[in-house]
Amino acid sequence: MRSDDAAKVAGAFLLGGMVGAVIALLYAPQSGRDTRKDIAKTARRVKKDALELVDETIDTINNFAEETKDRVSELIEQGAELSTKAKEDVVKTLEQGQKAIEKQKKRVVEGLGL
Repeated sequence: MRSDDAAKVAGAFLLGGMVGAVIALLYAPQSGRDTRKDIAKTARRVKKDALELVDETIDTINNFAEETKDRVSELIEQGAELSTKAKEDVVKTLEQGQKAIEKQKKRVVEGLGL
């Protein structure tokens, strides 16, 4: 799930929870004063929960970004190492090929008596 999708789901969840809590308080058999206190208390709790969720989401995104950055750096280093090794292997193969050509050339020259 993408981070903005997760944020939308979390926001919808919090909003739904707040609406549900307010409706429950409005239908509870108590005085208006108590109902207003309960609504304010619920609103503060929902706000606190929302802030905690936002902080957790930001931490999760930052951790993901850091892990991704580290992994990409590792892959780049591995690629550079492979590239260097591949270059060394190509040079070694060319040198071996050149030696084989020189050896064959020498045989041909000797065979021709030149």
